Amino acid sequence: MKVKMRGTRGSVPVAGLSHIYFGGNTTCVQIESQCIPDKSWLLVDTGTGAIPLGREALAAGIKDLRVLFTHYHHDHTQGLLLMPQLYIPGIKYYFYGPKENGIGPSEVLQTLAKPPLHPVDYAEVARDLWFKGMEHPSKMVMVIHPEGGYKLMEVDEFSIDNGKDPAQVKMGNNAKYPIKDCLVIRMHRSNHPERTICYRFEEGPTGKVFVFLTDHENTDGIPAKLREHLANADLLVMDSQYSRNRYDKQTAGFGHGTPDYCVRVAHLVGAKCLGLTHHDPNASDHDIWDIGVEAQKYAMQIGYQGEILLCRDYVSADFKTLDRALQAIASLAHEAGYEESMEGSDGFVQLTIKQPKDFVEQETSIAV
Repeated sequence: MKVKMRGTRGSVPVAGLSHIYFGGNTTCVQIESQCIPDKSWLLVDTGTGAIPLGREALAAGIKDLRVLFTHYHHDHTQGLLLMPQLYIPGIKYYFYGPKENGIGPSEVLQTLAKPPLHPVDYAEVARDLWFKGMEHPSKMVMVIHPEGGYKLMEVDEFSIDNGKDPAQVKMGNNAKYPIKDCLVIRMHRSNHPERTICYRFEEGPTGKVFVFLTDHENTDGIPAKLREHLANADLLVMDSQYSRNRYDKQTAGFGHGTPDYCVRVAHLVGAKCLGLTHHDPNASDHDIWDIGVEAQKYAMQIGYQGEILLCRDYVSADFKTLDRALQAIASLAHEAGYEESMEGSDGFVQLTIKQPKDFVEQETSIAV
């Protein structure tokens, strides 16, 4: 399984010299897996990071796009109407997401694709579009097989199939496939205004687990069901938009997390690697590095020995190479002009990154 971070910014997209390194696209994540059928791409959210993804999918001849929405705030839907697939007949588009107060992915798209908000009316693009709104996401599970395709089913039905020997699941083509050959996606509610979904991806052939917990605010404790949902993830990516100081003074109640909280959660659930995302639009590259340093310091305090990554646009996390993630970050930091050092003992490696004392932002000019 490979996780491609197409957009890692929260709230609104940004651009400028102080945002070059981490990027300014809003949330979009692409999941690659041997369990996903050929010519099909699987995405989480369609922030502005989905716009270049859409162009790449078109060039790659992708005919089937599946979007899992965490929720429908603008920073998670901003790129949807600018993806070319929406306007090209013959490309199938499937949308899954929470449904609350009668509003799900279908109602959201119909609202967004309407003049004067958008020049092309929904009626003109509603060709090969399928929608599934989930009022109780924690009771649902999605199963994906390279030959059997996609199937959304209730957890109870899946549990019955999973309890058989050998464990098999009946897919949409009425054929049965071993669950161990499938990508299984489980869901749990996040702590955020409006119904928001945290997705857990379990890849059967490799046993690897990725959990995407964005737009989740700090809590004093971790509910037992959420802890089970996050448990033993190979990669846990969490919302760490605010420093602890800013959160305490200004942004508590906004629906987002802090680096110390993310580290504490990762430590308690046994996550092997923690990725920090949903960067604040007001945060410069230096500010985001500071978030990483804050996370590393807290990890040292509580003894969390997992790796800590600062997610950035267009960077992938390959589960075969996560053990080299820190070395890669150190190299990138060095290239960006930062001072880095690594220390290790008993299998625990700590990466420290400092801003160079003589760092001065300079404009880049291009001769025409």
